[in-house]
Amino acid sequence: MSSPLDNMVAASSRQPTRQWWVLWRYWLLREFKTRYAGSVLGVAWAFVQPLATLAIFYVLFGLVLAVRVPGLDVNNGYLLHLLAGLAVWLPFTDALGRGVGSLAAYEDFLRKQPMPAEILPAVSVGGSLLVLGIGHVLLWVLSVAQGVGPYVSWLWLPLLVLAQLALTLGLTLFLSMAHFLWRDVGSAVAFGLQLWFYLTPVVYPLSQVPERFHAWFLLNPVACLVLMVQSVVLHMPVPAGVPWALAAWVLVLGGGGWWFFRSMKSALGEAL
Repeated sequence: MSSPLDNMVAASSRQPTRQWWVLWRYWLLREFKTRYAGSVLGVAWAFVQPLATLAIFYVLFGLVLAVRVPGLDVNNGYLLHLLAGLAVWLPFTDALGRGVGSLAAYEDFLRKQPMPAEILPAVSVGGSLLVLGIGHVLLWVLSVAQGVGPYVSWLWLPLLVLAQLALTLGLTLFLSMAHFLWRDVGSAVAFGLQLWFYLTPVVYPLSQVPERFHAWFLLNPVACLVLMVQSVVLHMPVPAGVPWALAAWVLVLGGGGWWFFRSMKSALGEAL
């Protein structure tokens, strides 16, 4: 007896684009169901995690260490700066953390069930959309409540969200395939994300970093994205070259991740 997934694959096999969309939607709904299954709070955890993370960092850095953000002269300016960074960082790490092992976790299934393997990493990115949306809405609301915006520059936010999705998808595709080939990659990613966080101006403003080091942040794609969101939403200055660096990273990671995944998939043949 065929499963619902078998029927969907068969029904859409003659239309690759429709097949991709139908399967991605099926796996995305499955992801949300399994992610919150059995928990008392359910989907509310998607709100609890970013709020709890925001509160912890704000108390530690904003109150205890009294970090201030030059150029953002409003009450709770550090809170807005922190939230702008977390609105980018949390969905990025959510997608990467879940996506890196997606192929390895379903290796046996992929050998038996003909379906585009790219869907599994893409589902991890889709699953982060809820966290991304919560972060941005909270940022808008608190910014307006503090008298920061809305500005015309906020119209750039949809483009920045698309840039983040492209970056995240490309890197997730690359790392999921790398982890499928070399299982040590998963552990390296977990460690690397911890280091990456402190190399990104989320809990500290870039103005507290000596200016001679500012150019190095152009080599950090997430830092470029965070700086652009902080600039667009909070009207904070960014180093020269950040928009161009972000555009370059979108092409390199977005396109490069897709190319690597497809190349390795072809090389592996029957394995995927």
